[in-house]
Amino acid sequence: MVAMVVQQTLHGYSDGHRLIAGSVTLSSADARTMLVMSDLSGPGVKPPPSGYLTGYPLDGSGRYVLARTWAALEMPRPGCVWTHSLIIENADLGAMTTTDGLLAAFRRPDGPSPRELYLSPVEISASDTEPAHLSATPALVVRATELVNALYAAPEQAVVVQAGDANQDEILATSIWMQQWPRLRRGFGFCTLAKMDRSLKGQALDLQMVPGGERQLASKFKDAVSPSDVPHVPAAATLVADLVDSRSSELQEFLRRTGGDVAGGRRAMVPLVTLYDAIFDGPPDLPSAVRAFDALDGLGRRQARSLRLIVARQAMDRVDDVDDDVFEFLIDALEQDFSHGNEAGLGAKFGVALWRRSPVRFVSALADPGPVGMAANEAVQRIDVDELVTRLGSNADAADMIARRRADVMLTPAFWRIDGVDESLVAMAPDNQAAEIAQALMAAERSDPAPSLVSRADAADLAAAIETLVPDTPTARDWLRALALNPGKSAAVLASSHLRRASTLLALAKAMDPDNVPNDVGEDPWWIAVRSAKGELSGSNEDYFAGFLMARGLGRVSRSSADLFRRSYTTTHKALSHGRLPFEVERYVVARLDWGGWLDWDRVSRLRATVVARFVDDHLDPETFGRLSDDGPIMRALIDEAVRSGRGRRYLDEVRHKLKHAD
Repeated sequence: MVAMVVQQTLHGYSDGHRLIAGSVTLSSADARTMLVMSDLSGPGVKPPPSGYLTGYPLDGSGRYVLARTWAALEMPRPGCVWTHSLIIENADLGAMTTTDGLLAAFRRPDGPSPRELYLSPVEISASDTEPAHLSATPALVVRATELVNALYAAPEQAVVVQAGDANQDEILATSIWMQQWPRLRRGFGFCTLAKMDRSLKGQALDLQMVPGGERQLASKFKDAVSPSDVPHVPAAATLVADLVDSRSSELQEFLRRTGGDVAGGRRAMVPLVTLYDAIFDGPPDLPSAVRAFDALDGLGRRQARSLRLIVARQAMDRVDDVDDDVFEFLIDALEQDFSHGNEAGLGAKFGVALWRRSPVRFVSALADPGPVGMAANEAVQRIDVDELVTRLGSNADAADMIARRRADVMLTPAFWRIDGVDESLVAMAPDNQAAEIAQALMAAERSDPAPSLVSRADAADLAAAIETLVPDTPTARDWLRALALNPGKSAAVLASSHLRRASTLLALAKAMDPDNVPNDVGEDPWWIAVRSAKGELSGSNEDYFAGFLMARGLGRVSRSSADLFRRSYTTTHKALSHGRLPFEVERYVVARLDWGGWLDWDRVSRLRATVVARFVDDHLDPETFGRLSDDGPIMRALIDEAVRSGRGRRYLDEVRHKLKHAD
């Protein structure tokens, strides 16, 4: 049980209608207002024994007046009344849930000069119990529905309704008043018995109950509307159900919590009740909630922020399924209501949904420092890379922005197939992704960044990527040319043993000079690669490759000349003999052959003499010499060449010894 102190006044007849007594000194404006409003509510009005109620605000004073007026039949002059007014502070009025304490405080004077009872404030008991509810008789429900519908479906106009049972009218009017949120309640004016418009200048009463037929009084209530003139709105049923039994809903608490965030007076009631129905009465109806917010926003932007947060969170829970209007509402809520950090906790989930609805809008949001941009930037790190690339379509500008935040999109060929994608993006990728990006570019048949990626990529990974190239295509030639122009990386790729196809080695050989690849220590990278490669070359390709390896062995770079000679001698010998060694590689071989004697014109003889000299003079592996060719005549010719010199004969002794003890 709590109590509040309420000021009071008594107005009545004393040489005219005037203030008889009061517990408070009023401003002149308030005094004038109360003098007018406490007088009889129209000529010929006959108040019932219980009197009638009038409620109205005192503008500028932060107070509200609830008054009861009785007929003063004991006075000698007809039409005299007593009016007991309770002056309530707006803060106290907002805290009330029932008018029971106020109504119980009214006192009708008993004599002609009753002053003492009204000179001091009155203490009003206000219990914490739930508000009283209407008796749910069919007639009262119909009347309540008509009245509530008129008040809130025609919010710009005063409502006049035919007066009925005085007690029921008071209960209905005060219940409607108490159902309102505090801000609306403080400005709501009503009178339960009025035969003329009691609105003051600049202050219209929202509800006036008129004796007789209100249609006949239209001329006396300008700009007013009667319930029968107003189309029905669904929100009225919710309001009446709450009036009949407020214990079955949380509507009044909802209005109390949210009404403070809205402007527009009675105009805000229908959108708020629609929001209540859409959010709290059954499964959420987000499209209806958004339409209700549109109506609220028409009264002024950023209405009911707390409700916007609730709807936004519920929309977020269903973000993949909501319609476009709800999604636009969610974007708006993020931009306007969640501007102070990640208040809603929406993050990546919203960003993913934005991406799926509008990649262009998503990409635009990436540069936004606000919540939408934060959500987009968080989402871009979580969206599957294939989904990112697929939805980019042919939008090169969007692809650029995505790649700057998700370098792994550059690992997919589809990304590089987007027209206009800037290949300079590869500079942003870490070195450990260079080979994968190279492979994606190869698959997309693009090669401009080849030199940069070749220099940055891990050799083994780059070799694996090169293996995916389609042989003898412009793309393959471009990438192998880029590799050939980087001798150090070429050596590492060859030595990695990851170039598995002989056709790849052939293509690389055609892109470089035989001596380009360094061999400062260990086995020759070319020999390592040849030893690991699979697949057969045929015809001129085998001739070319054998000639390349022969030229490599004859040069001064390789440390595996003997092995290269063994791999290439027979094929090169036959190709020269039959004049079929391709010119491009023949010139490399011939340039490295020794000169001497009358056989200089015979390139086959020069090849044989040069190879034997290398084995003998450089003392290359004797066993390898003994296995240099499987062709008998060719091998006998090599031996004959060796026996021409004493050093050669001694070397052949070593060859025989090695072969004798070999497996």
